Amino acid sequence: MSDLASSVPSPDDPADPRGRSADASGHDPLAEVIADLTDLAEVAGLVDQATPLDDSEPTAHTIAALLNSPTTAPAELADAVAWCYDDAALPLLLPLAHHDDPRVRRAVAQALPSVLGESPPDETVRALLALSADEDPDVRDWACFALGTQLSEVDSPVVRDALAARLDDPHDDTRCEALLGLARRRDERALPVLHERLSRDNVYSLEIDAAGALGHSSLHTLVRGHLAGWDDDVVARVCAALRLTDPDGVGDDLLDGLAEWFRTGAPHATDEDRYWWTVTLQVLEHAEYRAPEIAEQVHDRLAGSEPSTTLMLASRLAQLAGDHGWPRWSPSY
Repeated sequence: MSDLASSVPSPDDPADPRGRSADASGHDPLAEVIADLTDLAEVAGLVDQATPLDDSEPTAHTIAALLNSPTTAPAELADAVAWCYDDAALPLLLPLAHHDDPRVRRAVAQALPSVLGESPPDETVRALLALSADEDPDVRDWACFALGTQLSEVDSPVVRDALAARLDDPHDDTRCEALLGLARRRDERALPVLHERLSRDNVYSLEIDAAGALGHSSLHTLVRGHLAGWDDDVVARVCAALRLTDPDGVGDDLLDGLAEWFRTGAPHATDEDRYWWTVTLQVLEHAEYRAPEIAEQVHDRLAGSEPSTTLMLASRLAQLAGDHGWPRWSPSY
């Protein structure tokens, strides 16, 4: 999720056992939820009350059993939380944002976007806002990634301000994730920071991503100065940022190639014919708001070819463009 650790890490190995905390009244805020889930699991014969589940993919029942066991170590709980994708676990995970152990808090920041499901995002966002200012840098990193990128459709002044507060964070990944999150929201505070960062000899790939997401033409020359020296898996992202900051647009080669792809029967063309579609997806990864511009220019190039135009209007590109106000797209396609 970041420049220095793009894979999803597991929390650390088990350490000291932890106790579950109660609020000032002595009431455990998790107790009722845990009890309900445990009762349901017992009725279904899924869990023994004294023995936590050992599932390959942890569920809400797994988390409840671990929380219900006095012998659960923080690292064991953190590992289960980090790899949980069960929407039913959300009410269990939210209170753990205040857990004493940073490994558990980090796992919560990692997992919350994955268990949000169809629930309103308010409580999840509040938890992540708090975690974005955590004393532990890895917790801040994951929280800024969650707020900035995974939940980038959630946009409000308080979210933007929380990300802006991390622009000078001493932790490199946290700082970069916050910058990317602001850029994805096209917040003007990202521009002077990007000018300063990209003027350096060495930059992080997330800073290049942020330049592409913001798409300001004043960044084009700066991005061009950092085309070399990247690993193969980053090159496409750098090229996408170069296109997104180009004052002349994303490039006729891309638009012509994408139009030709639709003429050849996309999306049923061979993998070799998908090159320009792959480039387009990379361009839209951090700048989905450019979809109407790309869709309109491709549509113009397909004028006179009804089958190709129909195919294009039914494509994912047209749907993304429609999500951003492109009037030609209709859900009926």
